[in-house]
Amino acid sequence: MNYDVVVVGGGPGGSSAASFLADGGLRVGLFEREAFPRFHVGESLMPATMLLLQQLGAREAVEAAGFQVKYGACFIDQTVGQEQTFYFLSGRPWPNYTYQVPRAEFDTILLDNARKHGVEVNQPATVESVTFGPDGVAVTVSEGGVSRIVQAAVLVDASGRDGFLAGRIGRRTPIPNLGKVALFAHFKGAARRKGREEGNIRIYVADEGWFWWIPLAGDLTSVGSVLHARTVRAARGSLEELYAETIRRCPAVAEGLAQAARVTPLHRASNFAYTNTPIVGDRFVAVGDAVAFVDPIFSGGVLIALRSGQLAADAILRAFAAGDLRATRFQGYARAVNRGTAPLFRFIHKYYEPAFFEILMNPKNVFGIYTAVLHVLSGGSFFGMPWRVRLGLSLLYGIARFNASVRRGAGRPIESRLEW
Repeated sequence: MNYDVVVVGGGPGGSSAASFLADGGLRVGLFEREAFPRFHVGESLMPATMLLLQQLGAREAVEAAGFQVKYGACFIDQTVGQEQTFYFLSGRPWPNYTYQVPRAEFDTILLDNARKHGVEVNQPATVESVTFGPDGVAVTVSEGGVSRIVQAAVLVDASGRDGFLAGRIGRRTPIPNLGKVALFAHFKGAARRKGREEGNIRIYVADEGWFWWIPLAGDLTSVGSVLHARTVRAARGSLEELYAETIRRCPAVAEGLAQAARVTPLHRASNFAYTNTPIVGDRFVAVGDAVAFVDPIFSGGVLIALRSGQLAADAILRAFAAGDLRATRFQGYARAVNRGTAPLFRFIHKYYEPAFFEILMNPKNVFGIYTAVLHVLSGGSFFGMPWRVRLGLSLLYGIARFNASVRRGAGRPIESRLEW
């Protein structure tokens, strides 16, 4: 047998799972179809990511890379001209800052770190097919036009939105109303804020969708326009024209880009709200975006990938120790991933409701509500939900329901912005 574990995909989820598995003494082969560095969306990190980078042994390299520091997140409601910034809290297991990262560089650091942990990285190498048997996993890999079969005991699907296993032995289920399309590019010379605000991600909420504004080091800025899929289908003209038009309709974004020059092609990401099944089975687990992806509004993608990779590695190491690699051994992992993502996913759904968004934009730290919000925005839900946080969120959702009743009585909109 070539390896104990084959990992499909070299992004954050694959690098995380592979590194922790190698640390546990297993022989790990990772297969990534692209040559790194390569462009990738998902450039804004959550603070809890720093804890995982520390545990991976990669934090020092990330800190030394010169990435743009991020201390908080700013939400701007273009419809009423209101702005609210949330700064991450101190005194947590993670620092009160994180980074805005070009994924080409960040993912390369993590993959190089996996090599240092003893992972055998094969790149570029495309996994074409897999066969699961009672004695192991047979993976067909193509490298340089030559195919070969690799044997392992377990497979980790870290293939991201491609959903390697979901497309072969399972299925992908779109999440209703979250079918969005993101059009995004990098600009040089965009307006920068000063001091601690410089690196904050900005979310501009407009009538037809929302923008992300991510300041990167080296005077680069990532600007993404997120629209409902039906808006894109109904648009006349090219995607370039649609992107330019959405910028024009958002005055703050247009003003910030007035002196900027675009330095990358326009990229498109679509249909990025889904769940995949199954995420565990006999001799396999899925991690990161190969499990699910809901919405990039709170920048949770990298954290979910790293943490699910860590949890998957823990589950696989325990399964090896027990000599049992059946799906039942991995059900605990599946439950842990669901527990970690559920609070964030619920927060995303509530965010699009006008009654909730109105409360969010006027925060008051009564009964720990503000602290609870920051726990979610920092990525803390994947490391536990203390009772004070659960209470704070329950109160927040209760106040939002009351506000919805008030808005309904006043004839103000209550329909979720998911219906864009």
